[in-house]
Amino acid sequence: MSSKQFAQLLLCKVINEQDISQLTKYNITATDMPTRVDRDTYQFLRDYYEAQGEMPSYATVATSVANFDYVPDVTDSFTYLAKQVKNYSGKVAIFQLLEDPTMQAKFESMDSIEFAEYIEQAMHEIKVNAKISTGLGTNVLLDGEKFLTEYEKRKAGESNKVWASKFPTINREMGGYTEGNMYAVYGRSGRGKSIIVMEDALEAACNGAHVLIWALEMPWFEWMARAYSSLSARRQIFNAQIDGVDYKTGFYNRDLQQGKLDETFEQAFRVFTLELGEGQHVKGSITLRSVDDDNFDRRDLAALQADIEAVSANFVVIDPIYYMDFEQNTSKTAGGDVAATSKKLRRLAGKTKTAIIAVTQAEEEKESRNDEGARSISIPSRSEVKKSKAILEDAAALLAFDSADDTGVIAIKKGRSGGEDVQAELVFMPSYGVVKEIEYEAALVREF
Repeated sequence: MSSKQFAQLLLCKVINEQDISQLTKYNITATDMPTRVDRDTYQFLRDYYEAQGEMPSYATVATSVANFDYVPDVTDSFTYLAKQVKNYSGKVAIFQLLEDPTMQAKFESMDSIEFAEYIEQAMHEIKVNAKISTGLGTNVLLDGEKFLTEYEKRKAGESNKVWASKFPTINREMGGYTEGNMYAVYGRSGRGKSIIVMEDALEAACNGAHVLIWALEMPWFEWMARAYSSLSARRQIFNAQIDGVDYKTGFYNRDLQQGKLDETFEQAFRVFTLELGEGQHVKGSITLRSVDDDNFDRRDLAALQADIEAVSANFVVIDPIYYMDFEQNTSKTAGGDVAATSKKLRRLAGKTKTAIIAVTQAEEEKESRNDEGARSISIPSRSEVKKSKAILEDAAALLAFDSADDTGVIAIKKGRSGGEDVQAELVFMPSYGVVKEIEYEAALVREF
């Protein structure tokens, strides 16, 4: 039997069983049909069912479709037949791609990386289309064993990985960051929201996560200086007295950025970086793509997925999301490009089993100051989120941040698992690498 005949057998079995849902279940489309007769038969079945609400008999199909050859008593399973149809369709698609008359022109006009990405994307689409689903959803009443299998994996820490936050309130109220979810963090410009997100990314890396950072407005040297300051503070390398209080600190961030460490500190820093390279302090990995990288030209979802797969990322930061290359605004509505990107980003988190944190900005407001003229903390509301409000709806949790002087506050503005309107008060001195939650119950307050 020719491989292309499996499409005919599948269509005849659909007619015999009077069950067109099998075509949808296994994602069988007209493009999977290898011959004109098969495509005409497929389309006739679809059109007839849509108009009549029921399937036609084989006699009606034979009368309506030229050269239709009916095969009775097809006993092979739908799964087997669908798999054969998809297999043949995939091979045809690969052949057509390789024989594409424009291939030579693409090869000559694109550089090697662009051409490789074009081939990779085309082959990925063929691979996705060639797969068949193994069933429609999960039977809640009959699939108890499936649930118990997943339950045991989670019990053993082998599935549904949760990456702990550096801040106890986030862990207590949200349960940390769970793979497959997208989270959003927002705050006004210059208040330190990128620091907060970096701290949790470093925490995940310290706990074994492969972290991917898309720093879309911060140069790599600045980001690394901040990270080194924080990681060294976790090692409590130095003692410092700040405003009369003793702290365990790391390397001073500004000195790192300006290349002004004194000789003793510079030698200690060189030892520290060697220890990092040997994996002494961080169990996982951190891959940084920054705004000033020469080869960081594509910043769309396809490029993000490629980076995630390349480094086997578990924890992803996009800072800020509004500097990504957005998806096309097919809805023709205001903000449609952001909305489309947000929805696909959420799906990407689930598909790649990553925890994705998207950073965005809040509208500026007139600063609030106390009697001494010092700026006071003012947590922005959800309505103040700027440019990318769609991610508020798609995110599993929404965190707002603000800082003033040496303090900061994280507020949970939306939490799928609870904790909405809970706040955590922080010691916020990122210049010394010191960013931590104040450990007393008064730090946990609720807004009224």
